Parts: sequence; structure tokens; C-alpha cells
Amino acid sequence: MKLFIKKIFLLGLLCSGILFCLLLIMATYPDELAIESHESNVKYSSERLTKLDTAKIVIIGGSGCGFGLNSELLYEKYHIPVVNTGTQASIGLVMQLKIFEHTFTKNDIVIIIPEYHQFFKNTALGIQDESMYRILYNNYPSALRHVSLIQTIKILKHIPQYFKNAYSHKGINIDKNSPYSKHSLNQYGDVTNWEYRKHQNNIVADTIESISPNDKIIAFVEGFISQQEENGVRCLLLPPAYMEQSYNNSKAFIDTLDICLSNQGVPFMVPTERYKFVDTLFYDTHYHLTYEGAMLRTKMLIEDIDSCLNVAL
Repeated sequence: MKLFIKKIFLLGLLCSGILFCLLLIMATYPDELAIESHESNVKYSSERLTKLDTAKIVIIGGSGCGFGLNSELLYEKYHIPVVNTGTQASIGLVMQLKIFEHTFTKNDIVIIIPEYHQFFKNTALGIQDESMYRILYNNYPSALRHVSLIQTIKILKHIPQYFKNAYSHKGINIDKNSPYSKHSLNQYGDVTNWEYRKHQNNIVADTIESISPNDKIIAFVEGFISQQEENGVRCLLLPPAYMEQSYNNSKAFIDTLDICLSNQGVPFMVPTERYKFVDTLFYDTHYHLTYEGAMLRTKMLIEDIDSCLNVAL
């Protein structure tokens, strides 16, 4: 038994050493896409949250939140700071929750809106590709302390792809008018440049074929919300805005997820179908909304916040 533990310890030490060396090498290969794009919102969100010492609204989610809300409406309604942390979902739901939780204080409202794909293990842990490391290393490297040994081992195989992408992105010039540019981010963390976000007819509808969300991820969400509630932080778990055709194609999974969350004691606060929006309200993916879609979704979100809290803030 002692020999087994020793081997595990040495393996962990070896992986940590390899990761440390890779990070040193990566310092000479920053991925400019992560720095110049909307993915930099993870950095800006952290900076805003660190400076706030009052009650606030924090939105946790993927790019569907970044591209899908007008947080100014929330601020005008509730008159407290709003921070939309939405960035690429492949950073992983677990990481999204961990890296910001130290900024939560009593009386905060944390609105958690995971994309449906974030309830699969690899996506939730950010280990399906190099995206998590790309985003965090280039924008918020201190957050890498939250990466577990298992995640480290799983992500190592994607590091060569990181170098390949970083090399190809050198000197990248993202049009400032593009919604994907860092210049599109407003003071709340929303992706703006609304006039460039008209519905594109060639959006490919999504289909989630699996009907089995990961139990451990659901248990993690339940544990996270329970802990925050004990600390006086109110958490609201809401379904994402999802393109109608994609919703219909993936309904078996969504229904199963809904039941699993309810059985775990952390149900979506509203029916998932409420945020099934017509396809024409989406910009370029089944999660990214047009201006009209984001306005509608934000107004509905305000209604849901009021209904869930049942108090006037």
C-alpha cells in the first residue's frame, strides 16, 4: 500500500514538473487570440469582482451569457453592480465556478446559466481540448491553481495543439468591430457590437445525442450552491437560451438533465422550454443571440429573478 501511494505521489510530482516546464515555455508563446478576443473577459471579470465590496449580481456561464445579455437593464432595475463573467464554455463549468467564488460575499446574487454541453464530464472539467489553458494562462494564470491533478494529466496531451495554435495566431488582427474582439466587451462584461450581429441563416442546428448527463458534475453543482447559500449568497440556476431547432433535437437529453438536477435538489428555477427561442433570434451559433434576442432574454431574466427571490431588491 505504501509503495502504491509512493508511486502515485511520484506520478503527481512528475506531472507537476512537466506542467511547470511547459508553462515556462508557453511564456514565450502567448496565444494572442485569447488576449485580443472576447476570451479576455475572464481577466476583466476578475478585476471588476476583486474591486467590488458591495452586494452585486454575478452571472456565471459560457459565451451564451457573454453574447446573450444586456446587463445594463439589470443594473437599471436593481441598482447594484452587475458582472457578466460569460466567456467560452470550454473553460469548463467547474473552473467557472471555482475561479470566482472567492469574490462572492453575503447578499450577492449569483446567476448560474450553464450551457447544456457543460453537463458532460470532459466539457465541465475543461479537458476536451486546450481551451481552458489557453484562456487562463493568457488572461488569468493564477486561476490555474484550481486545476486538479487529474485535469493536469488529461490536458497534457493537448499542449502541442496549444503551441501550434499560438504560433498560428501570432500577429492576429481581430477587427475592432467584430463581436469577437476584446473591444466589444462593455463595462459589465457583455459582448456588444450589436449592429454586426444579424441572424445568419446558415447556423447548423445542434443535436445532443447522449441522454446521460454526468452525475458527478451535477453533484458538484449541488455542493457549490449549498455552500454558497450557507454563506448568505443566493444562487439561481437557470437554463440557457437555446435555438429552437437545437432544443427540439436535444429534448431527450434536456428532459433527463432537468430530472437529474431536480433529484439532486438543484432544479432549474424555471422550465427549460421558457428559454427556447426561435431560430431567427440567434446570431451565428445556437447559443449566441442577436440584439433582439438578448433584449428579450434579459427582460425574461429580470422577471425570473423577481419571481425566484420574491422580494423587491
